Amino acid sequence: MTKKRIIIGGIVVVILITAIYAWYEYNRTVQDLSDVRADYSVNATALINEFVSNEDSANKKYLNRILSVKGMIKSVEAGQGGTIVLGDTSDMSGVRCVLDSSANTTAGSLQRGAVVTVKGAITGFNKDETGLLGSDVQLNRCVISN
Repeated sequence: MTKKRIIIGGIVVVILITAIYAWYEYNRTVQDLSDVRADYSVNATALINEFVSNEDSANKKYLNRILSVKGMIKSVEAGQGGTIVLGDTSDMSGVRCVLDSSANTTAGSLQRGAVVTVKGAITGFNKDETGLLGSDVQLNRCVISN
């Protein structure tokens, strides 16, 4: 009888720990980047040039890091999450910043040509192999930190 109680007790403890972990993960929120210190502060055109010149080196340096990027707004897309594109207006390449839902309310007030600083998590680089459309550096969960 004692072995049976120990086994049942062990199973109950494992189920309880699993349930607590599942509840914690289910209710976990994404960290708000407004209070997080950026790993790097860069200019939008310098960031684009760094990725275009050596994508592998730039990926090792920046990928999955928090960046503070300063640049001129090329376009504002007030779609699903709100996206702004930073960079030189004479170049097709840009830094595409998907705004965090908490910052989405400010997306409508941004004007093309204004200089802003955006903080976000860098998630990748879309290289333009043809040279016609321009390359994009991707940032997610962005907040405007002016």
